[in-house]
Amino acid sequence: MAKKDRLLGWDVSPYTAKVRSYFNYKNIPYDYRPPNAHTLFRKVQPAVGKIIMPTVFRPDGTVLQDSSHIIDVYEMENRHKPVFPETPKQAFASMLVELFADEWLPMASLHYRWNHKGNLTFIIGEFGKNALPYFPGFVQRTVAKKFAGKMSGYLPILGITKKMEPKLEVAVESLLSQLDQHFMACKFLLGGQPTIGDFALYGQLYAHLHRDPEPVDLIRKYDHLYIWLMAMNGAFDQPLEDLPPNDEIPETLTPIMQTMASLHAPLLEQSIEGAKAWAEKHPEKDRIPPRFGDSTLTIEGESETRYNLSYPYWMVQRIKQKVDTEPTELKVFIKELGFDSVFSEPLPVKVELKRARLQKN
Repeated sequence: MAKKDRLLGWDVSPYTAKVRSYFNYKNIPYDYRPPNAHTLFRKVQPAVGKIIMPTVFRPDGTVLQDSSHIIDVYEMENRHKPVFPETPKQAFASMLVELFADEWLPMASLHYRWNHKGNLTFIIGEFGKNALPYFPGFVQRTVAKKFAGKMSGYLPILGITKKMEPKLEVAVESLLSQLDQHFMACKFLLGGQPTIGDFALYGQLYAHLHRDPEPVDLIRKYDHLYIWLMAMNGAFDQPLEDLPPNDEIPETLTPIMQTMASLHAPLLEQSIEGAKAWAEKHPEKDRIPPRFGDSTLTIEGESETRYNLSYPYWMVQRIKQKVDTEPTELKVFIKELGFDSVFSEPLPVKVELKRARLQKN
């Protein structure tokens, strides 16, 4: 029997959930293994340069990391049921949702997980049993608490302080309500079949906002959103339908992307400006820092300082590489959404993702 690709990740990881749902949809044979501490330190870290999930180890010795890169590789190898639409507006829209889900929603995911104390026992238990499966419970909990402390420490770095928490929750509930209205009309984001944005959105909502105990029924109270979430969590054995003809975008999806633009576009603009300033100041350097200084996060009229992260810059570049944003019709669509400031100009420096780090290309 041929060896299967091995996916290492934990159920609490949204990016692992994203890749697992994608593998299930594409009918890709794989073995799923939650890595313990020994595997993380002795196998994952040497292979990709840091302890990070998900990671895919392939029978030919290839190691893949980063959920978007993993999916890109498998899409090139598995042409059936493509998750990147062929038409420009639909491709742009789906990748835009992926960008928002991967890079803005983690603020919500981390906030609900770590600032609602009822989740602490559950999460520490999950971390402990995965990292140290053969150790007594008290040892698992002791070690897991240290790891949990590190994860919760990311919130201030991302700008989620006490004054921002209620604003974030208002924005999240509004977004969930919009999604619920959309899924009342459409099975998936673009219509009759899932695309890349569905998998990224599912990862964040399922692994954190749905699976964590608190707040109770944060997702479940939205019936149509919950039906979509369970479809993305299933075996995809229901008949699928075509995407809308003529590169059409469902009417209920446009206001959702406009909401995403109001929340996310200012951060993406600052990431691009940070990359430009860094490249001009350090023309001799190839390694892109994880942070371009600080930026300003604004939600519902409240603002806070946070890290200006470089990874979203790579995600913007990835969209521009896959979708030609120059045609007039697409430019009009991008402006209608509120993302023209992000995608209207050429990017100042070309980067690539290598061993879980960014560098000039």
